[in-house]
Amino acid sequence: MRVTMLLRCLAMMRGGGETRHLAWARELTALGVHVDIITGTPLLGGARYPVEGVPATSVRSLYARDFVYRFQKRRGFGRLTMTALHVDEEWFCRAAWRRIAAAADRPDVVHAHALHQAARLRTVNVPVIINLPGAPNPRYTADLQQADVLVADGWAAQHLPAALGRGVERVQKGVDADLFQPGGASLRGSLRLEHTGVIIAVARLVPLKNLALLLDAVAIVRNRGTSVHLVIVGDGPEAMALKQRAAALDLADTVTFLGYLPQCETPPAYRAADVFALSSDFDNSPNVVLEAMACGLPIVTTDVGGVREFVEHGAGGAVVPPQNAAALAAALETYLRSPQMARAAGDYNRRRAATEFSWRASAQRLLDVYVQAIHARHAARVPA
Repeated sequence: MRVTMLLRCLAMMRGGGETRHLAWARELTALGVHVDIITGTPLLGGARYPVEGVPATSVRSLYARDFVYRFQKRRGFGRLTMTALHVDEEWFCRAAWRRIAAAADRPDVVHAHALHQAARLRTVNVPVIINLPGAPNPRYTADLQQADVLVADGWAAQHLPAALGRGVERVQKGVDADLFQPGGASLRGSLRLEHTGVIIAVARLVPLKNLALLLDAVAIVRNRGTSVHLVIVGDGPEAMALKQRAAALDLADTVTFLGYLPQCETPPAYRAADVFALSSDFDNSPNVVLEAMACGLPIVTTDVGGVREFVEHGAGGAVVPPQNAAALAAALETYLRSPQMARAAGDYNRRRAATEFSWRASAQRLLDVYVQAIHARHAARVPA
């Protein structure tokens, strides 16, 4: 089987969706599937991140994502940013289909990540699978009816079938429990954090992740007299604004911005911490929570999306109301002040991550979806 994945942002940013598809690509390849990726690079400028381990080609597109992140919360820019994103996605899809149509070996399946118009724009008669990381804009409801299969997990798998009026295949994500584990190298010593409680956040620095809320919570914890240091792994358009906010809260010496780390280099960062924090306004099913769990950390998270599928409140951490700095601070402080409680929650999370979440099992489930889609499309065009 040949599978082409359309990952528009893979060369430009690395979020949970990109991480998941790269994991799927590796596992599907191990299962004997030929996987290649088409990604996008801006009309001006080049890729920010290399794509390694999987055959990949890039097509030029507008890449409006940075513009969207910069202006999406500014009054009067909502319609403009959504239009820019729509035009960008349409451009990329058309370019990707031209590349597919011109290829010597055409795929048996095209799997698009969050490109809701991919099936409508197809130019080759192959099944199209669309991955849904959250609720799509209503303008794409009709487009999604043209997909052969919709795939999701977490909040999207639970809520979108009713909203879209069609089935959604649930494909649970996984975690590499050998790479992400409690034992091994740690950045705690090199960061000189041996004598303080450490919180870690791993996220793209974009508005949806609401890391400003986490900074506010850390300020509350610090002002109550608890020894604390926050480590933030990730980059994005809000980096400068977050550093300015940290300075305004007098947290300049209490927060370390590590910037982007390749996924294979993040385990030592997780191991430097006592607790993992997620402060998002929405997260469908964040990979980073599973990675932190596999590293044996308690999780403090806002109650958004599908995080409760991963985090068992009380046993594995705390789930608090979103956009509530005081509640977030109180939960973080609980684990910073009680190493025994933090250790128990971390041990519980490690057991769950290692036994319930596997990328191989996830890829096998996805392969079943591909096979069903191929057979269904073949049956639809061959008379009984």
